Amino acid sequence: MNKFQKDVIRILLIAMLAVNSCLTFAQTGKYPIKNFAPSDYGAGIQNIDFAQNRDLSLFVANNLGVLSFNGTTWGKHALNTGKKQRSLAFDDTSNRLYVGSQGEFGYFEANWRYVSLLEKIPEHFRDFDEVWDVLLYDSKVYFCTFQGIYIYNGNSVEVVRRPGGFNRSFLAGNQFFTQSPTGVLFELEGKELKPIPQNEHTNQVVAGVVRNEAGYMVFYNSGHIEFLNSMGTKEQYTELVEVLAGKYVNHVIQISDGRLVISTQLAGLYIYDQLTRHIENISIAGGLMSNACLRVFQDHTGNLWVGMQNGMALIDIKSPLRLINQNIDLQGSGYEAHEVEEGTYYTTSNGIYFLAKGKSKSEFLIGTEGPAYGMQWINDKLYAGHHTGLFLLKEGKAFRRAYSEGLWQIKQLRSNPNYAIAGTYTGLHLFRIDDRGELRDAQKISGFNESSRFFEEDRKGRIWVGQYYKGLYLVTLNDSLNDATVTKISDLYTLPIQKYIFLSRIDDQLYICSAKGIFKLDQSTDKIIEEEVFSKVVGKNWVYQLVQDRQKNVYVYSENLVGLFKKVSTENYVYVPSSLFQLRQSFNNDLLNVSRNVQASVLFNANEGFIQYTPDLEEAVPTTTQPLLNQVVNVGEDSVLYARMPFQVRPEKTDPIQITEGTRILQFIVESFKFKDVSNQQFRYFLSGFDEVYSDWTTTSIKEYTNLKVGKYQFYVQTFNSRGEIVTSQPLLVEVSPSFYKSPFARVIYFMLGLLILYYIYRYQRQYYRAKQSRMEQAKQKELAQKQQELQELKEEQIKTELSHVNNLLAASTMNLVVKNEFMENIKEEIRQAKITDKVEDKQRALERIIKEIDTTLKVQEDWKQFEHHFDRVHGDFSSRLKASFPALSPQEIKLCAYLRMNLSSKEIAQLLNISVRGVEISRYRLRKKLQLERERNLQEFILSF
Repeated sequence: MNKFQKDVIRILLIAMLAVNSCLTFAQTGKYPIKNFAPSDYGAGIQNIDFAQNRDLSLFVANNLGVLSFNGTTWGKHALNTGKKQRSLAFDDTSNRLYVGSQGEFGYFEANWRYVSLLEKIPEHFRDFDEVWDVLLYDSKVYFCTFQGIYIYNGNSVEVVRRPGGFNRSFLAGNQFFTQSPTGVLFELEGKELKPIPQNEHTNQVVAGVVRNEAGYMVFYNSGHIEFLNSMGTKEQYTELVEVLAGKYVNHVIQISDGRLVISTQLAGLYIYDQLTRHIENISIAGGLMSNACLRVFQDHTGNLWVGMQNGMALIDIKSPLRLINQNIDLQGSGYEAHEVEEGTYYTTSNGIYFLAKGKSKSEFLIGTEGPAYGMQWINDKLYAGHHTGLFLLKEGKAFRRAYSEGLWQIKQLRSNPNYAIAGTYTGLHLFRIDDRGELRDAQKISGFNESSRFFEEDRKGRIWVGQYYKGLYLVTLNDSLNDATVTKISDLYTLPIQKYIFLSRIDDQLYICSAKGIFKLDQSTDKIIEEEVFSKVVGKNWVYQLVQDRQKNVYVYSENLVGLFKKVSTENYVYVPSSLFQLRQSFNNDLLNVSRNVQASVLFNANEGFIQYTPDLEEAVPTTTQPLLNQVVNVGEDSVLYARMPFQVRPEKTDPIQITEGTRILQFIVESFKFKDVSNQQFRYFLSGFDEVYSDWTTTSIKEYTNLKVGKYQFYVQTFNSRGEIVTSQPLLVEVSPSFYKSPFARVIYFMLGLLILYYIYRYQRQYYRAKQSRMEQAKQKELAQKQQELQELKEEQIKTELSHVNNLLAASTMNLVVKNEFMENIKEEIRQAKITDKVEDKQRALERIIKEIDTTLKVQEDWKQFEHHFDRVHGDFSSRLKASFPALSPQEIKLCAYLRMNLSSKEIAQLLNISVRGVEISRYRLRKKLQLERERNLQEFILSF
């Protein structure tokens, strides 16, 4: 069971004996109360003052800061001064929350930005203690302290002081009252203090001033009440004064219906009706968590907020619901209530209780210990079923009439009024009516042994029994009423009536409530058909019971709805939204039952006692407030896309939320400002363009969506008002734009980049192929150069080979010349020797030998020509070029040049030319002349470079 269920069973459920013309009911019923402990709102224990703006945001002066509440979550806002907050007032004109503290006052604005007004006070008036009251009066703000009254006009602060200072200050009607410590009551006009002449000038401290039609009521801490009017007449409030005496009055207000609410330190709240002089007390016994009530505030929807020493409470003072349980000494889970002339009987899980008229406490009826069940009038006598049998109830007492193993209820037979049928744990039991008109136990009806909590007699005298776990039975009694023929009707149908069924009678028509909606019996055909009137609202949900009250209205008691249908014609009912909606999770979850036998009211059994509903106390027009969007958060980036300012006027339309695609989590935080049924807030959400239907109902005020695609969406949130009517928020437009890389501008950039890339690709390809072609050409060139080089090398090799060959030939020729020269030297020597010899034969032989040798060497000239040919091939036609350049050169000089070209030494040249070395030097000298060489020019170098 959640906290709300416990509270409503103990508090909201706490609300229910009808406030009607009977004083007893007014005294016994407890209002729906929701207590808030410091752990609930996360601040200090003491709550001294309240304020509210036009958009229903609630503000509380707490000893540790200023609290805010939107019906869903609490906020805490400190002044960073370390001082306690004592008083509040919200100015809807300037949208400022004025705050009075210890030696400090100022205001909150915008996003909870605090502005101190201390600097605007004349310096010699800045020494003051607590600001106990902040009052909005005459377009100014009055900060009331014991030292003086500080008046802020929007620009500056004026100060009203008097010797001795002040006590508390009050607004009543259109007048401003304040009291001196000596007890003199003043009226403040402008900055002038005017004593009230009728005031008794008592030394007691004034706790409140209230205006009525005749004058003013002045309440003192002691409980004393003084009445003031211009005529000087006095009114006595003796009963109220006696009640308040010794309770220490802290605060008094007059609420919208004219009643007075008096906060006391020791006894909780007292509610006083000036017309009826009726007094109600709301204390710990009535559901408050503390009797130390410091101040009361009525919000714009009529609820009372109570500031207490250790928490605060919300009282639904205008609710048509009341709770009856321990406040009248009634214990246990309720089952049924029945009002009679002498009082009211209650059956509970503990037994039977009786509350006499005019009494505030019930009496337990001795002998009825144990679970007690249904009550029924038979022959003008009231009977109650019980776990142990049957009791007769009269004159505030219970008399046993039968012992039985559990008797649920008893009903007089319409077909045979001298008898009654009781439904028991083990079937049906027959009772007869004796001569005195009282029931007497007859016998158990044989043939049927099922538990019979719900049964009804039809027009033919047959008994229909709804067995919760086994289905629907038709029991036909014999003429002696002691035996039965049983037909299990649920087995004959495919309708969902095999189990979880309840039986009800509406306008003499039998209805079957099931886990799949409502069905009814067509008594003309004995067929079970689907019901159409109530089902239009209830649908195919689990329905527990239908009950018709004395005004013929019908209450539907279902899984998710407690509904009221007003009868508008013979067979037509209209659903009327009501405060019963608040009770949908608060009933006795074991044996559900509805009592309609209480004047002008209907009682629903609860886990603790009863919930009483009085339709006449419903508001003509319920307060309906649309849920608001508090924040929109981009969770992934931890950024707030939208935040409603705390003092901002409720916007008619919220600007669209702009996000980009790729926002991972978009979080919506809503607030309802619904203080009735505050512990059972429910929301459901819809994002058009994303959701197909609204979400399931949930208690969380946060909704998240992930990875929204590009598009436009509208966000809605729905909640219930206090009567169960669905209230829908204004739509919030959410526009999801493409990420930059998907935007039209980006596409243009992409197109340009594409063109640029294509251009660079083209350019690259062109450069690539050019480079490739160049590389191919270079390769070809390289290959060609390599081949040419190879060819050149081959040619050079060939030339080298030829040159080597020619050089060899030249060398051979040179050697031949050398040999020939030597040969000539030898010939010369042989001729000289032949010349010397005397013998003719010797000479002849010598001559022949010389001739032969000469013949051998005749080829010398041919050798030179061959040498010259090879030499010119090697040295680029050196001889020809030399002859052409220097035609004056002799053959001998041409030879000399050739030998110099071959870089031969003078000695080697001398041998080849067959001259002396000196002759070679002379020949070189002559050659230089013919070549016309300068003295510094080297002949050898010239010949080599030519």
